[in-house]
Amino acid sequence: MRISCIIPTLDRSEMLQETLRSVFTQTRAVDEIIVVDNGTQPPTISAEYAPRVKVIRLSSHSGVSKARNAGAAEAAGEILAFLDDDDLWNPDYIKNVEKAFTEGADCVVSRLDSMEDGRIVPHKNADTLLTLENLLMFNPGITGSNIALKKAVFSSVGGFDEHLPTSEDKSLVIELLRSGARIATLPDNQAIRRVHAEARLTDPRTLATGVDRFTAKYRELMDWPTYFFNRRKSFRLRVDGGTLSAYPALILYALLYRLTKRKA
Repeated sequence: MRISCIIPTLDRSEMLQETLRSVFTQTRAVDEIIVVDNGTQPPTISAEYAPRVKVIRLSSHSGVSKARNAGAAEAAGEILAFLDDDDLWNPDYIKNVEKAFTEGADCVVSRLDSMEDGRIVPHKNADTLLTLENLLMFNPGITGSNIALKKAVFSSVGGFDEHLPTSEDKSLVIELLRSGARIATLPDNQAIRRVHAEARLTDPRTLATGVDRFTAKYRELMDWPTYFFNRRKSFRLRVDGGTLSAYPALILYALLYRLTKRKA
């Protein structure tokens, strides 16, 4: 089977170089590497790697979901393996993913560890946690670097939701579960998120918007405790972002908490 690696990038050429190194040192080589650039400046790719990397250019700050979808549309492989430009794979990552697909998986989710100051520590492991109930409440360990799936299955559920500024990874897996796709988790296969000082999506207002849109999209699937849990999360983020004053937010938070307990 042909495996395409899709890497969205946004003004992080130095980190992208390390990410590409982790792809090129795989014990089972990928068949295609597509870098989707939506930064303000074209990425710098070393002469060693450039001949083997296809670069797609989007308008600046198009969004990670649009970048991933654009890469998927161009991919020639039957399998899409996504990787963010500041993350890494262990050397056997693709070999282990391929084995899961040969055993019948439609989608593969691997373990996610963290690297800070050169030290790797456990972060999240989605094994046994991929249920609709869990995904509607929290992210058990899905990101743009530890998910691979069949291109046909990816297309059948519409890819990543470009309307969601956050939780697009959870949403993709929810749609896969709803479609009946076979999802395999690999608790011993390692993707690594690098903890660094460069920009990540941490703005509370953007995060709150993401929670609101995710909640609206899946309201029909949520019981009352789950719905109010997400509404409380949004309120907390808006207080943190300064778009909601603390006192009325506290009253609303208390009300929602009581309603959640009553409906539980």
